[in-house]
Amino acid sequence: MSDAIVEVEDLRKTFGGIVAVDGATFDIAEGSITGLIGPNGAGKTTTFNLVSGFYEPDGGTVRYDGRDLQTIMRPHRDETVIWGGASGLTIGALGGVVGLGPLGLSAVPAAGATVAGAALGAGGYLAKQRVTQRRPGHTNSRPYMLAREGLVRTFQLTRELGEMTALENLMLAPQGQAGENLANAWFRRGAVAEEEAAVRERAEETLELLEIDHLRDEPAGNLSGGQRKLLELGRVLMLEPRVILLDEPVAGVNPALTEKLMARIESLREDGYTFCIVEHDMEVIMELSDTIIVMNEGKKLVEGEPEAIRNDEAVIDAYLGVG
Repeated sequence: MSDAIVEVEDLRKTFGGIVAVDGATFDIAEGSITGLIGPNGAGKTTTFNLVSGFYEPDGGTVRYDGRDLQTIMRPHRDETVIWGGASGLTIGALGGVVGLGPLGLSAVPAAGATVAGAALGAGGYLAKQRVTQRRPGHTNSRPYMLAREGLVRTFQLTRELGEMTALENLMLAPQGQAGENLANAWFRRGAVAEEEAAVRERAEETLELLEIDHLRDEPAGNLSGGQRKLLELGRVLMLEPRVILLDEPVAGVNPALTEKLMARIESLREDGYTFCIVEHDMEVIMELSDTIIVMNEGKKLVEGEPEAIRNDEAVIDAYLGVG
C-alpha cells in the first residue's frame, strides 16, 4: 500500500441532539479500495457525506492530498476579486447610464457617477463576503471544488440527465470546456470544435470500457438501474479523478451487471485509481476491498483486511445487535 491520500481525523457531526459521527479516524491509501461498512445507524453515510464535502464537520478534519477539505472549498482570492470587479462594473455602468440619461449630466459628472457606482458595487460585494464568512454556521461546502481537484463521488440514487443520450451525459461531465464560454463559442469556433471532438473520443472510449457503448445513443432515462450505475461511473471517469467515492454502487443492480461493475472497479484500481465504497452487500465489499473500516454508533469499530473483518467478534456482535 502507498501513502494515505485521504486522512480522516477525529471527525464529528451532530444533528440537533443526535451524534451521527463521534471521533472517527482512518486513512484511505492511494491506489487502494477501501470499504466503509456498518449496521444501520452506524454513521457511515454521514461520514461519507463529510468525506465528500457535502456536510461540514462540527469537529475534526478531513484532508485530501494533504489539504483540509474546507480550505479547498473556500472561495479563492481570485474568485473574490472577479466577482467584486463584476459587481463594481455592473453598478458603475448603471451609474454612467443614469448620469448621461434622465439626469442630463455632462460627461464629467457622469464619469464620477460611474466611478462612485463601481466602488460602491465592489465594496458592497466584498463587505458581504466578509460578513458572510464570519457569521456563525457559515459553510464553505462547495463539493464541485473537490471534483476539480480529483475527489469525486457517485450517489446511491443515480443523477443522470434523462433526456440526454448516454454519450451526451459523458460529454457534459468535463469541467471548464471552451464551448461553455460565449466569447469562445463565437470567436474561437475552431478551438471549441477541436476540444469537443477530443471529449467525444474520450466519451466513446469510456462507454466501451464500461461495455455500454451499444447504448451510446439511448436516452439515459431509458437505461436500467445497473446501466445507470455504469453511466454514473463513466461520468466520474470523464473528470479524470484520483479518488472515487462510491455510494452503494451495486444497490438494485442485477447479478450480471454487478459482476461487470465489480470487474470495472478492480480494473480501474489496477490503473491507479483510489476507491472508497459504502455498500451493504457484504459479499461484494469482501471481494473488492483491500481494507475494510467498520463503523458502529458513529465511531470506527475496527479496521482490517476482509478475512480478519469477516471473523471479528466485535463486528459480528455489532451486526447482530448484541455485546
